[in-house]
Amino acid sequence: MSIFLQKTAMKFIAVFTLVLIFPTYSSCNFIFEGDKLVNENTLNKIKEIGNELYKKTGVTTVLVTKKHLSKKEFLEIKNRYLKELKPPYVLWIFSKTYMDRDEIGINQMFNSKDLEGKFDKDSLFSPFRGSFTKLIVIKKSKSDPTSAAFLNGYADLADMIAKSYNKTLKSSFGNESRTFMNILRILFYLSLLYFVWLFVKKKFLQKGQTIEKTE
Repeated sequence: MSIFLQKTAMKFIAVFTLVLIFPTYSSCNFIFEGDKLVNENTLNKIKEIGNELYKKTGVTTVLVTKKHLSKKEFLEIKNRYLKELKPPYVLWIFSKTYMDRDEIGINQMFNSKDLEGKFDKDSLFSPFRGSFTKLIVIKKSKSDPTSAAFLNGYADLADMIAKSYNKTLKSSFGNESRTFMNILRILFYLSLLYFVWLFVKKKFLQKGQTIEKTE
C-alpha cells in the first residue's frame, strides 16, 4: 500500500472514530443532561416517548435538569445546544435554583422556528392550568414531586407536537393525563366553593341568632 493510501486510510479512520465518539446533536432522538432530579424509571419513560416522537415527526427534544445554574452556566448550555441542534427541535432547561437566589429557579423552553404555534407553552407552565407547573413544588422541599411533574409535562408537550403533525404517540399519555388533571382541578374548585358556602352560611346563621337575642 502506498504512503498516500496509508495516510488517506488513517484520516478516514480518525474521522470515523470522532463521529462515533462525538455524535452530533442532530442525529439524536432524545437528549438528557443534568443532575438526578428525575428518577431512572421516569427518565426511561420520557426517553421512550421522545424516541417515538422523533421517529414519527423528526423532532429532537432536549431536557436539561439542574439543581443549580449560574447565569454563565445557563447561557453556556443554552448557546451550545442552540448552535448544534438542527430543526426541528425543542430545548427545555430547568434548574431548581438560579444564580445566587435560593428561592428562584429557572424554567425555560426554546424551539426552532418551524415549531412555532405547534404547541402551547402556557398549557405546560401556567401557574393555574399548566400540566408541568401544577405538579411541581415551587417552594423547595424533600417531597418535591419533580419526576411526576416532568413526566406529565413532557408527555403533554410530545402529544401536542405529534398532534400538529397529525400523528399519535402510543407510548405517551399526555391527553389522558391532561384530562385527569382537569378533573382534579374542577373537584378542587367545587370543594373550595363548598367551603366558602359553608362559611357564608355560618356567618348568616350567627348574625340571625345575634339579632334574635337583641330583640
